[in-house]
Amino acid sequence: MKRGDRVFALVCLGLSLWLIRESLRFDYTTEFTPGPGFEPFWLGIALALLSLFLILDTFRRKGAKEDEEKRLPGLKSLSRVGLILLIMAGFAFSMMTLGFILTVFIFVSLILFVLEGVSIFRSIYYGIMFSGSIFLIFRYWMNVNLPKGFLGL
Repeated sequence: MKRGDRVFALVCLGLSLWLIRESLRFDYTTEFTPGPGFEPFWLGIALALLSLFLILDTFRRKGAKEDEEKRLPGLKSLSRVGLILLIMAGFAFSMMTLGFILTVFIFVSLILFVLEGVSIFRSIYYGIMFSGSIFLIFRYWMNVNLPKGFLGL
């Protein structure tokens, strides 16, 4: 885990430096309140400090026997991840054609039925409930227009 923690910490440190640099392009404060650059700047600082702490911690702690073992996921786990990515890509590509409600319904139902082994009727029920809830929240509570498909949904 030490090597993985170091790589992760270095990636986070790079991300934090980029975040700090980009936040400086925005105003730090407005007339009486923090500006749009305030939060990303301090998030970048916090992420940088936590990343540096993790890097120092990997040098401080002793290596365990399990650190030497390779930890690759099995073929079944990789196929599940690949299937999720494939379903998500289908979700992204079909959003404008099918519309938001129908796409979310299909996405949720497929994930539950194919990957989680939930019965087809419960998958459809949960798909209807989830897509309907998301539609009501975005459309009526937040007043956001969602993509409509060829069916007008």
